[in-house]
Amino acid sequence: MLTLCYQVLSVGAFNTVIMNRLPSSVQPDDVGTIGFTLPLSTELAAVLGLAALLLGIGVFLVTARLLTRDLSALSSLPGGLFTRRIGPAFLSALVVSVVLAVVIPLGFALLLIPGLFLTVSLQFALFAVAVEDSGPIDALRRSWGLASGNRWRLLALVVLFGVLGGIGGAVGSVFAFVSPSMGQLASLVINSVLIILMYGILADSFVQLRGESAYTEKSLG
Repeated sequence: MLTLCYQVLSVGAFNTVIMNRLPSSVQPDDVGTIGFTLPLSTELAAVLGLAALLLGIGVFLVTARLLTRDLSALSSLPGGLFTRRIGPAFLSALVVSVVLAVVIPLGFALLLIPGLFLTVSLQFALFAVAVEDSGPIDALRRSWGLASGNRWRLLALVVLFGVLGGIGGAVGSVFAFVSPSMGQLASLVINSVLIILMYGILADSFVQLRGESAYTEKSLG
């Protein structure tokens, strides 16, 4: 529910900022193609959008910690999941999120292969922050190290996530024939479910690769 909440708020706020910045000459029918909006000023919408993005980071940190625990511990919710070094973890996750938001699209802008390579190599950076309390640089290095030697297997996950995202977008496009707002909301609902599924798959992969890495280090030591 929180995943859906921050997505709806961030997208609605973004749409509102765009609509409020449009020139008055734009027709109402054209404005409707933007999607759903919120009854807020541009400034309040921008603040709400930023708050929603920050909420999303916090939700991910807690979710990553929940999903990477032992199966025997999944029935309990110790307070440490929500409070353990949450301040430094939040700041590190924010920095890593900004880096990924710049580096990965830049890789795709250059060519498909560099974009995929960076996505595969850095997809565990936020998990390293959440689970291992790593700083931004260490988290990026940790993800790169875990992906090393496993990139072909991890590429399959990226492709799977892309297909699932495409399904969500296709369903939203069907509802968009009724109205752009309904199509956008439908996509967000479906994507929220898919995001939780992807978190679970990535968390399981992260745990497995951590185990393999620890075993390798122990053997070499």
